Amino acid sequence: MGSFIDRFFKKKGLPLYNNGVIPVNTGAILQSYDAQKYTNAYSENADVYAIISFLARKCASIPWYVYQLNEGQKAKSSLLKYKQLTKGSLTNFETALMHRKNAYDDSMIVENTPLADLLNNPNSYQSQDAFFENLFGYRFLSGETFLWGNRGNIDKGKFVELLILPSQFTDIIPDPADLYGILGYQLDNMGTTINLAKADVMQWKSWNPNFNVTTREHMRGLSPIRAAWNNYLMGVEAQKSAASQMANGGAKGALVPKVVGNQIPMITELQASQMQQAIANRINNNAKGGTVAMLQTPWEYLNFGLSNSEMQIIDTMKFSLEQWCRVFGMPVVLFSADNMSDNNYQNALRDLVTNTIVPMLGQLRDELNKWLIPNVGAGNEFIDFDVTALPELQKDIEKLVSQLVNAYWLTLDEKRIAMNYEPLGGEFAKAFINSGLTPIEEIGMADGMINDYANGDNSTGTSNDMGSSNAAVS
Repeated sequence: MGSFIDRFFKKKGLPLYNNGVIPVNTGAILQSYDAQKYTNAYSENADVYAIISFLARKCASIPWYVYQLNEGQKAKSSLLKYKQLTKGSLTNFETALMHRKNAYDDSMIVENTPLADLLNNPNSYQSQDAFFENLFGYRFLSGETFLWGNRGNIDKGKFVELLILPSQFTDIIPDPADLYGILGYQLDNMGTTINLAKADVMQWKSWNPNFNVTTREHMRGLSPIRAAWNNYLMGVEAQKSAASQMANGGAKGALVPKVVGNQIPMITELQASQMQQAIANRINNNAKGGTVAMLQTPWEYLNFGLSNSEMQIIDTMKFSLEQWCRVFGMPVVLFSADNMSDNNYQNALRDLVTNTIVPMLGQLRDELNKWLIPNVGAGNEFIDFDVTALPELQKDIEKLVSQLVNAYWLTLDEKRIAMNYEPLGGEFAKAFINSGLTPIEEIGMADGMINDYANGDNSTGTSNDMGSSNAAVS
């Protein structure tokens, strides 16, 4: 289908605004936003790269499907509750699954529709997971993601592919009469400017409190790197200092003559120079790796240890990593070698999924449904991620199972639905109570009878009968 830029020029003409006049964009928003330096940080800072690539890959590992919504008011209200539960921290996993099952049948995935095909194969050069990794990468890195829907050569046709626009080269065309209005978008790179229709672009962004009437900066996403820019600069300097220390750090220790018989061997300057040369040739030599070296005269090694400046660099780099983790909502345990026990790591992964990953997925789901359904899908279709595919939530599923076992007020079909199984009907549509259950009144009567027998009280009718029988036998 040609190169990325060629696909824009293959469209029949450019979109027009305000009765055929394309407003002139001075580029003030792009210049003020300066997204380029934030995207550069991804390739220039090891901590930023490690965190964003981890988050992007984790988000991309969750599969996305198209479902068919159930009919009725109950399904609509359940959908609203389910969406709300997955927008924040997913602490009530069981309730979210129940509402999702009432909203749509997740066992019946819609296939072979324009929307389902587009979601499975967004474009010709990216699979679904690569597409979402790219999309989430820009969102975490620059605070916003732009998606362009290519309609081919038909201006009013359905989207035939989805392409991710680089946020550092994408600008908005603001409406001069509306502080939050957008007339269209521009892609500007290497002197080439392409105007894009508003309906063809989805902007998914974070909230930006930097309100500015002139630049409209509040209409752009806020990059987490901007909030931690001083931390970024500090980390860069710490890495440079560490590299300089490695290259010019001087000696790490020294050999001193060992005391023999209360006598310290005297070493002349010439002997010391010869000894230094011997150490360089026999010990400090990559070609001698793994060999055993021998030196005359007993020696002791004096370790200078790390200097104060080296310790400060190490502490600075640790502090910088912790700051980055806080900014991106990443548990620092995931990057801390001191806390890498299996239990701590698994708990940290679960916190990451419930507090960062799932809310981000929920935001994107709502944006995709708002934008793609009118352009590609049918009215009863719904795009959603499969939250049950997250291995970190298996403990929640196990907890749900144990709760359902004792939930005797639910029918077997309701329990099957909660576990993402198909309802079977018939006897499964009934609620069953354990036959071993006994009314509490009967338990009280039995306890009283046992106490009476133990105390020799035969005042009850049953006791009198037993007493008469005993008397007759005697």
